[in-house]
Amino acid sequence: MSKSPIPCLSPGPRAGARPALLIPLLLLLAVLAALAPRPAAARGDARDWNRGGDTLAGAVGLHIGKIGGTGLAFRLPVEWFLYAQVAGGIWHSGDDQRHNLGLQLQYLLRQDSRLRLFTAIGTAFYYRREQIGSGPGGGVHSADTDWNYGAGVGIEVLQGPRWAWLLEFDFVHEERTGDTTVSPQAGVSYYW
Repeated sequence: MSKSPIPCLSPGPRAGARPALLIPLLLLLAVLAALAPRPAAARGDARDWNRGGDTLAGAVGLHIGKIGGTGLAFRLPVEWFLYAQVAGGIWHSGDDQRHNLGLQLQYLLRQDSRLRLFTAIGTAFYYRREQIGSGPGGGVHSADTDWNYGAGVGIEVLQGPRWAWLLEFDFVHEERTGDTTVSPQAGVSYYW
């Protein structure tokens, strides 16, 4: 048997396996590219914190939390990276009266087109007065006051062109009880 100087051109088992592996990889890359986040203009909507000409600076909404206040909330920028929020409410029902007011500063750590990551610090004052009985001179009332303060981290998601919701977890110190606990806060806001 003589040896030929021309190498064998027939594909071996490895050469046939490469195209079979390459096609699924290309399909996977195409699917991942289609699912990747796109800029707001490419998505065809206006959900973008960073859109030019419309800064979505101030907001009004509802907030519930131990250091941010519970009730109607207003949020305004102090700087582009720092927001101040004031929230509170008054509830009177029969012999039960409750008031609260909270102030919170939110420092933006990261902002992309639909998500903000922030750290927050805040304080809130809570007042409750309740009638617990009646006496010869009128009602007998019990009153409680509480100062809460703390700090934590949260996210805010731009859900629509101007609507956003937020969720944060804070270390809260309650002055009345002396306890420090982790407490969630949540809110929904409409930006103008």
